[in-house]
Amino acid sequence: MRSPALLALLVCLLAACAAAWSKEDHEIFRLRDDVVAHNGPNVSFYDLLGVKPSASQDVLTKAWRKKSKELHPDKARKSFDAKRVLEHKRDGKTAIKPASKREIDAYLKEATINYQRLSVIAELLKGPDRERYDHFLRNGFPKWRGSGYYYSRFRPGLGSVMLGLLVVMGGGMHYFYLLMTYKRQREFLDRYIRHARKMAWGDDAGIPGIPGIDTPPAVNTQQWNEGESDEQQEMASMNRRQKRAMDKGNKKDKKLQAVRKARSSGISTPVEAEITSGPQGAKKRVVAQNGKLLIVDSVGNVFLEQETKDGVKQELLLDPNEEFPPTIYDTMLFRLPKFLFNQSVGRLLGNRAAVDEPLVETSDLPEDEAALQAATAPNLNGEARKRRAKGRGGR
Repeated sequence: MRSPALLALLVCLLAACAAAWSKEDHEIFRLRDDVVAHNGPNVSFYDLLGVKPSASQDVLTKAWRKKSKELHPDKARKSFDAKRVLEHKRDGKTAIKPASKREIDAYLKEATINYQRLSVIAELLKGPDRERYDHFLRNGFPKWRGSGYYYSRFRPGLGSVMLGLLVVMGGGMHYFYLLMTYKRQREFLDRYIRHARKMAWGDDAGIPGIPGIDTPPAVNTQQWNEGESDEQQEMASMNRRQKRAMDKGNKKDKKLQAVRKARSSGISTPVEAEITSGPQGAKKRVVAQNGKLLIVDSVGNVFLEQETKDGVKQELLLDPNEEFPPTIYDTMLFRLPKFLFNQSVGRLLGNRAAVDEPLVETSDLPEDEAALQAATAPNLNGEARKRRAKGRGGR
């Protein structure tokens, strides 16, 4: 019950944040951003009009009339010429070079924008929104102004929207879906294999006749200390250390032999290879809940028994490690550009394999059947080969 309540509270907080600012607040934020961009961060609306924040409405009206005469587009050309004369006199030049049409048009455009901005600011300060602006001026403007404000202020184009959807949906959401599917299949396979072992040998470990193999036997330390002398305990401890050292050396020799054998047989330089070809030792046949015929050997390996069209029975090892977790390269963010490249450039180059590669790998099989197929690795002889290599990652 706690999680739904927290989720509902979070949704309410987000909704409150989204609705915290009104349309008038967004207009104040927009005007303030324009003033900061053109005049600096410390310039207020009152500074543009040349009055104090405590100025009355009459003072604001007079200041606006004075400023409007200076910035009106009809008088901007005269202001531009007078400004150029002053600049030439300050530089000590007697000849005044006539301004180009591009310079005049740029100045008139900027003057028109400034006049329109100042007109909106004057109307805002003369209306009821002045109190709201004074509140932000005293307490500071918020850093977060709502997604609606940023969308209207920096409205993206069609290309930006499509790219954003591809990154969010085709990258993040698709990867999350692939990862959840992989985890469900992995959990199903783990349960499937444990259930098969339990049906065959009565124990999840798959070792016949030894229930609870994962639990080490308890040692009576009191009897050990009382029944043996210090010298006997020291000798026994030394023998155990020697045995562990011998076992460690034997394991290392077996790994080296496996690597040498793999290299000499032509297998491409595995770090560590373990080949299992069919059930080992005693085995039992069980029928799974989905009707599949399984073979469980004495060491706990579970094989899926299938029969080909020719009547040949195959024993396919079920290994969850055969299915690798998804990567970002398996998502639509990378598969879609690759698919479009194959359908255009690959078709021109005649690369039939690339053209026939599907955009998304789909299967009509149920999820449990797809998980079983992904966990089997049959070879040409109809047996099962299991290889664990430390350096292998990705698909």
